Amino acid sequence: MSFAERPVPASPSDPGGVKPVGPGGRWTLKFHDEFHGSSVNEAKWRFRSTAESDWSDQPYGTGNPGSEQLEFDRPGNCSVSGGTLTITARPDGVRSEAGHWYDWSSCLITSTGPKGYAFRNGYVEIRAKLPAPPGFWPSFWTWPVPGNWQPAETDVFEYFSDNRRRLYLTRHSDSVQGCVHTPRFDPSAGMHVYGADIQDWGTDFYVDGERVCHAPGPPPGPANLVVSNFVYAGGPPAPGSVGRMVVDYVRAWER
Repeated sequence: MSFAERPVPASPSDPGGVKPVGPGGRWTLKFHDEFHGSSVNEAKWRFRSTAESDWSDQPYGTGNPGSEQLEFDRPGNCSVSGGTLTITARPDGVRSEAGHWYDWSSCLITSTGPKGYAFRNGYVEIRAKLPAPPGFWPSFWTWPVPGNWQPAETDVFEYFSDNRRRLYLTRHSDSVQGCVHTPRFDPSAGMHVYGADIQDWGTDFYVDGERVCHAPGPPPGPANLVVSNFVYAGGPPAPGSVGRMVVDYVRAWER
C-alpha cells in the first residue's frame, strides 16, 4: 500500500499526535486546514498574494499577466464541500480595475489571514488531486510575507497538466536549486501527498512520504503558504476546458 493510499487523519483532535507523512523526528503541528465546513476559512486564508501583480477590488481578486498566467484569480472559484477544497480554473471573461482582460478565471489562497501562518524553517505538506486536462498549472508554494519584497519562494511542487510525468520541485533564492521528478503515478488520477522540509541546511522534497530531491541553501526568510491552480500561457487549455485541483488538507509543522 502506498503512502497516498493509507488512511490520513481527517480532523486532528490531538495536534501533537498528527505526524508528517514525510520526514521522521519530533514535530509540532503549527498550522492545518482539513477543509471542513462550507467555505474557505478566511481567518486562516486570504485570496490575494503579493506574488501577483494585478490587484483589483472591483472585481475582487488578482491576476499576473507578466508571469505566463492567463487567469484572474477570484474567491468564487474556490469551494469547500465534503472535507475538500476545490480550486476550479475555467473559461471566463474578466476585466480588472487596471484594465487587463482575462479569458480565464481561477482562485488562489494564501495563509495571510489573522489566524494564518508564516514561517522560516519547518515541514509543509498538502494532499491533493491535480487537474487532468492539458493547460493548467497547479502548485503548492511559499512566498515572502507581506512587506518582504525579496523575490524568493519554495515550490513544494509545480505541475503542468500537459505532462503528467513531471513534477517541478524548486527552491528560488539567490540561485535556483531543485529537481524535475518523475512520479510513479498519474497526479490527476487520485490523491497524493507532497511536502517540503525547509531548513537552514537546505530543503528536502517528499512525494508520498519518499524523499525525492534535495536543494542546498538556506530559506530566504519568513514566508506564507500559497495554494493555486493557474492557467498556463505557455500551453493554454483547449477552449471550454475546466481544470480542478482538489485538496484534502494543508498542514505545517516545526521541529
